[in-house]
Amino acid sequence: MEKQKLYIIHGAGNDSIGLVEKITSSIAGVKGNIVDMRQDVMHGLFTVFAVVDLQNALIGVDEFKKLVNKIADNTNLQLTFEKYVPVPRNPDFSTILLVLLGNDMPGIIAAISKNLSDYAINIESSQMVAREGIFLMELMVDISRSTIPVENLKNLLKDEMSKLSIHTMFQLTDVFNNKKRIIIFDMTSSFITRKDMTEIIHLSQIDGEKFYGSYPPGDIRKSLTHAASLIENLPVDVIRDIVSTIEVSEQTMELVQTLKRMGYRIAVITSAFSFFTEHLKQKLNIDYAFGCGIEIHDDIKTVGDELDMEFFTPGRKEKIISRLITEEFVEEEDVTIIQSDLRAAEFETPGIAIRFSMKTMLDHLNQHIISKDNLSGLLGSFGIPVK
Repeated sequence: MEKQKLYIIHGAGNDSIGLVEKITSSIAGVKGNIVDMRQDVMHGLFTVFAVVDLQNALIGVDEFKKLVNKIADNTNLQLTFEKYVPVPRNPDFSTILLVLLGNDMPGIIAAISKNLSDYAINIESSQMVAREGIFLMELMVDISRSTIPVENLKNLLKDEMSKLSIHTMFQLTDVFNNKKRIIIFDMTSSFITRKDMTEIIHLSQIDGEKFYGSYPPGDIRKSLTHAASLIENLPVDVIRDIVSTIEVSEQTMELVQTLKRMGYRIAVITSAFSFFTEHLKQKLNIDYAFGCGIEIHDDIKTVGDELDMEFFTPGRKEKIISRLITEEFVEEEDVTIIQSDLRAAEFETPGIAIRFSMKTMLDHLNQHIISKDNLSGLLGSFGIPVK
């Protein structure tokens, strides 16, 4: 290390294909040696941090600085070049991985960073994503100077984060490899947004008070039985036409992809009918989707009105969670459950934002392919509507 001539190149700019190649090829062309590099893309913003050894470079420092400026001009990046004096790492360095997951709200990062700072715990690296009302953050922290034992730290952070409805998980070994975890989206309310629901009811001239009165949120069995009675004998093809129009938001897809990349298995438990949950599972490319089974007459390709009574069995949800823990070989502490917030104005189904085509529904109604009652039943098929 004493013979090295170390310098830092760091900067940011709009992302485009080939940026890493343009930076590294230029440095390699003058025999500069990259000894450390971090690069990321966030919301289309490219960031880079590289430590370069110029000990055996073909050009001097001043010429290399001009090269960095040339790279910046060619890539439209804002790059800085400066001398780097490495600080020796603490020989007692000891890391653990913290994972924070739950409903998003202001102040979560500030709260965790303050708690860690208060007990002399250093954040070595972190990454987080907040999409569609869901917050997920991973922090690699050095506990070698911690003023409290690890067990006390775990209990403290769990208590503090639980006040913010955040589930805290700890990985004490093999911290550079994400262990398998499960996130369960527990959805009772409708996957159709309140705004869209209100507009569909208005445009179809459905009696709103009567409609919502037929779907009491506290009585799932009554709600789903009512929905099933209204879509009985409806052709399966009609339902498929409507279900196939759902579009998933980019943020939802980004969240799902990030969760899968970080080692999560993803499940949805919902009050929607199974013909919707199966389509949603495929659309999101998630691992599990549990809805309420409904009778399908295979011979005449229509929907019946009989429901899977096991859906209403007490303790069903707990059995599903237990099954997932067993099948995926994880511990109970590695399971995070995200629940619907019926008080929320925007995120009734946090983490999963989808849109249905109102045009398709209303076209089917206007062309007398479905009746108002059928439409009312379909609206109840995608989860319990909440006024």
